[in-house]
Amino acid sequence: MRTIYLLSLGLLLFTLPGCNYFKSTHPQAALPEEGMTGITDKSILNFSAAIDRNLKDYRKQYSLIYESGDFSVYAEKYSAHDNGMLYKTYTTNGTISNTVKSYYFKNDSLILVKERNKLMNEEGGVYRDRRIYLRNNVTFKIDNRTASSEEALRTLPYLPVQPADSKYPDDNYVSDVKGINDAINGTDKFEMVFDNITTYPDALYITLKSKRQSNYKASILVKNKDTYVDSLLNFPGLFKDRWLKLKWVIEDHNAVYVPVAAATTSASGLNK
Repeated sequence: MRTIYLLSLGLLLFTLPGCNYFKSTHPQAALPEEGMTGITDKSILNFSAAIDRNLKDYRKQYSLIYESGDFSVYAEKYSAHDNGMLYKTYTTNGTISNTVKSYYFKNDSLILVKERNKLMNEEGGVYRDRRIYLRNNVTFKIDNRTASSEEALRTLPYLPVQPADSKYPDDNYVSDVKGINDAINGTDKFEMVFDNITTYPDALYITLKSKRQSNYKASILVKNKDTYVDSLLNFPGLFKDRWLKLKWVIEDHNAVYVPVAAATTSASGLNK
C-alpha cells in the first residue's frame, strides 16, 4: 500500500520518455461495449483480461528506473487508440517488499485497480492480491486474497472486502495517474538533469538526478560508447545540472543507453 502512494506525495522523480512504441492494428475487437453505468465486476474482469492478452499490440511507453537507497520504482503505460489503457507501476523496497500495481481504463474512465504485494518479515513472506472495482469513478467493490507463498496465492479464491460504514474509502487515483504520466513524459517534478558519468572496470553509467532537489536518482548503463558519451566523459562540467537529450531502452531491469547515429552527433548538440 505504501509504495505507489508515495507517488502522490511527490517523493519519486522520473524523467525522459522511453523510446519503444508498439501500435495496435486490431485493438480489442471483442471487448464489451456497455456504458460505464452498466458495467459489473464480471465485465470489468473480462475487459481487463482482454487488455492483458493484447499488450503486445499496444503502444508502450515507460519511465526510467528510479532509486533512493533500497527503494526503486518504475512505470509503464499501454494504450490502444481509444479502446483501452493500462498503467503499471513496479516498486521495490530492498528485500522487504515489492508491489506491482495496475490501473485499467475504458474510454478514459478508470474501472479497475489491481495490486500484487509481497512483504517479507522474520516469519517469512506474505503475498496478497487486491482488486478495486470502479464505476463512474466510484469504488463499488473490493476483493482480495492472501497466502504465505506465490504458488498458494494462485490457488485461492478472491474474498470480498466489506466497506466500513457502508462506504469504501476514496483513494486519490487521479493524483496517482497524473504522477505516472508526468514521470513518463519527464514533466513537472519528474524532470531530471545530468549529475555525473561513472566508469567501472566492467561498466559505464550515466547518472541523472532530480532538478528539484530530491534524493532520487536514475542510472543509464552504457554498453556502447559514441561521441555523445565521449563528450560527457571528457567535459562533464559542461553538462552538470542540465537536461540531456538521451535515448534508452529497458533491458533486464536496467535502463540501457541507445547510441546516437554518428551522422547526427556532435558535442554542441548534446544539451538543450
